[in-house]
Amino acid sequence: MMPAEDMTSLSQLVAENDDQSAFEKIFTYFYPKLLVFSRSILPSRELAEEATEDVFLKLWQNRKTLPAIRNLNYYLFTAVKHSSLDYLGRMRKEASVSIDDLDIEFGDIRPNPEEHLISAEAVKGIQSAIDSLPGRCKLIFRLVKDDQLKYREVAELLGLSVKTVETQMSLALLKVGQALLSAPKKNYKTS
Repeated sequence: MMPAEDMTSLSQLVAENDDQSAFEKIFTYFYPKLLVFSRSILPSRELAEEATEDVFLKLWQNRKTLPAIRNLNYYLFTAVKHSSLDYLGRMRKEASVSIDDLDIEFGDIRPNPEEHLISAEAVKGIQSAIDSLPGRCKLIFRLVKDDQLKYREVAELLGLSVKTVETQMSLALLKVGQALLSAPKKNYKTS
């Protein structure tokens, strides 16, 4: 996760100086995860790419307002959600799609310092536990853990109650915890 201070300074550079390099850093950081999110709504990768790129085009066109956005992460996820739903509407499909019915693609777990302390087998077990979660539960888990959205933000983004998000996170954490407990103890590194 990019520190909020870095995101704020990049946003100011874009807004005040029309800094394309700073905008490119924002794009490079957010595009992959927004594309995955859009792809969970739209039936094809090409449409997801168009919907996501439309959001960044509008962001660039309205770059002077960037400093006013308090949570760029949440803002972009919400914008991509609406853009993706607009594409669905244009396709004359139902605009409200059940997340449970979607085939969601997720990339591999990106290693962070904590994961380096866990053996490869334990990481496989965790990834397997995450992959075995039902679609909506997996999406909620990724939005909270990978993209660090708050439960309230995930609930608003997906049109769910906060209680549903809490319940889905509890189930996901229970399953991941069970995977950790069942991993052989010798696979954990110490010190």
